[in-house]
Amino acid sequence: MANVNGKKFGLTCLFPIIRKDRTDSLALRAYLRKMDGDPYGSPLSKVPLIHMARFAIIDDLPYQGVPNNRDDLLSDYMLFVCDFDGVNVDTLVAAMIENIKPEVEKIWKHCVAYPGLASKDALTAYFERCQLETNLFLADRPDDAVTDILHALVCKREFTQFVKDYQARPVSDQKAGFEAMWERVQRVQREQPPHPGSL
Repeated sequence: MANVNGKKFGLTCLFPIIRKDRTDSLALRAYLRKMDGDPYGSPLSKVPLIHMARFAIIDDLPYQGVPNNRDDLLSDYMLFVCDFDGVNVDTLVAAMIENIKPEVEKIWKHCVAYPGLASKDALTAYFERCQLETNLFLADRPDDAVTDILHALVCKREFTQFVKDYQARPVSDQKAGFEAMWERVQRVQREQPPHPGSL
């Protein structure tokens, strides 16, 4: 299946935005821009299985000039691209409803035929109707979950700091410093796993 690489799913969707006089498109664009104000970069960082997500508003198509014809859109569209841990869209929809329900409502209420949040199955079907097949889904670590990657980043950060601090010290200091660094890494994994967007 083209959308799946290892344990990851690559989702690409185009959601038509309610046309009216483009007020929904402008309101949605403004809301998406405000999402950067979240302490971790985006409310989507609260969904523990999302590796990467992007939104874009498509309101026009480029005109290449003569002899090409102009292509006009019947609607503005919201592009949603998301890589997440899972093998189907249902996994993502369930996690978004559980972790960012208000944000889902604020974003998708501007889209044509949005079914609301009353039924997870209806919302999943809506996402699947707007989905485009991902033809070439590349993932650098296809079998690693978000938590595995975050822990690896903590290890890398701590080891880099250890090397900077101890490279010119005696071997006995290096051993003690390494053991202390390793204990910190293990404690972080046990007690305070890093939050997506925090590293």
